[in-house]
Amino acid sequence: MKTQTKSLARRIGTYLFCLLFVSCAGMERGCSSCSAENFGADWVVVQMDNNGRPYRCWELHGVSISNEDKSDGIYWKSDRSGNLVHISGNYNRVQIVGGNWDDAFAEVGLTPQSCRQIRTRTVDPAK
Repeated sequence: MKTQTKSLARRIGTYLFCLLFVSCAGMERGCSSCSAENFGADWVVVQMDNNGRPYRCWELHGVSISNEDKSDGIYWKSDRSGNLVHISGNYNRVQIVGGNWDDAFAEVGLTPQSCRQIRTRTVDPAK
């Protein structure tokens, strides 16, 4: 009987540890997302055409991005123009952590230079 009790206690302890570990990881992600939406963060945002090629790219500093209600879109206020920018459809966004811009660009298959070229339209996205 004692062996069964110890075995059950070990299993319960293992399950609780795993649950706590997974919950903390999810909570950290949620806190990071909430903080970025409410207080701003650095972002790489890339909008793709219907063939999956990037045709718009934004390098955003200290910007709060929000999800649009009942939509697949996001929006933010442009520091440069003061305009409210809304995009929807095929886009990817990466929040920059620890100033690691190069890794963020790599997540979406770009470099800082290619993003600037796309943004200034010096690259033909059809090629």
